[in-house]
Amino acid sequence: MTLAHGNSQSTHSLLGKGRSAVRPAGARCGRPAGPCSAAVETARQSLGGRVLIHPDACRGMRDLDSAPQSAAWGKAIVRGLTALGAYAVSAEAGFAGGFFQWCKTSGHPQSWPATPKKLAMRESETVMNSPKLYRSRILPVATEVDASGAILMQAHLKIAEGGGDLAPRIYFTVDPRTTAVHVGFVGPHKHMRNTRS
Repeated sequence: MTLAHGNSQSTHSLLGKGRSAVRPAGARCGRPAGPCSAAVETARQSLGGRVLIHPDACRGMRDLDSAPQSAAWGKAIVRGLTALGAYAVSAEAGFAGGFFQWCKTSGHPQSWPATPKKLAMRESETVMNSPKLYRSRILPVATEVDASGAILMQAHLKIAEGGGDLAPRIYFTVDPRTTAVHVGFVGPHKHMRNTRS
């Protein structure tokens, strides 16, 4: 598994001096107010140490919870996070490939569709070359993964197809030392703009 860790010093400069990258450890994504936020809380409780959803990962959950598609999105969020957890277990047991390869080849019943409409393991060059768009991908992570408390995350699950403002996304990274999956963002696409949105 390949994981690019950003330089802590440059990560801090991207976040802005004097601005904390994380909230206190006891903070949560918020009380479940609807299907999407409840899905995150369910996954947080059931996936234990395999999928670690950062307390600051959730953004715009009210928008997702109030959307007409929220029930379907909530189910897909649980399915996606469950797939990440199943991958982490497989990686711990010796699977040597990345999440995309696992989804495509493992035949595991909990795998996620390995298609461009449902999964991206990296962002486009245009996104990565735009300082504003790049900065939005510097996401919170446990300090055990990066001492700065933030890291570049490009890999993401596309919970809903298309790039509409509310289409949910889950950004994640894998800690190669532990195989645990760290989630740094769950929320609508409008918070993770690209060159087409």
